[in-house]
Amino acid sequence: MLGLSVIRLKDFTRHLFVSDSFDDFYLSEARFATSFTASFDGKILSENAPSPYISWGRLRPLAYQLIKGKELPKSFSLVLVYPEEKTAALLAAAGREADPENLPSLFLNLRYRQEQLMLTTGISEQSFFPDFELPKLWDRQVLQILSERGLQDAVR
Repeated sequence: MLGLSVIRLKDFTRHLFVSDSFDDFYLSEARFATSFTASFDGKILSENAPSPYISWGRLRPLAYQLIKGKELPKSFSLVLVYPEEKTAALLAAAGREADPENLPSLFLNLRYRQEQLMLTTGISEQSFFPDFELPKLWDRQVLQILSERGLQDAVR
């Protein structure tokens, strides 16, 4: 599991809430504390949706409305999910069999409080794998995603 601290908060949050840098992720859950609290369950209720979760890109403008203003939010947390098709491609590129029925869920957790933003990775697997290759693979992929978005220097 990767744990990173965001050192350029303004740059990173601009990518997260204003630009489309993370719009290819889905949202599992979110919680915002400003002058009030708002929570979102990202599960889609439609049975024929392409994903069980809402895309971050669809919810991002609403989330931005919640946090923008003169005062910083007291806290927020987001659980973003890597898309299934990208998960399958990542596994295939690493030579791992990708059973569509048993794909692992790859998470990027973001937690902001006390003016600090932390990123952690997480995995939920349908099947048990005795090795630690998948967490390492996901950690490397997150670092690659941050680099592609010009955020490699925003975290440590």
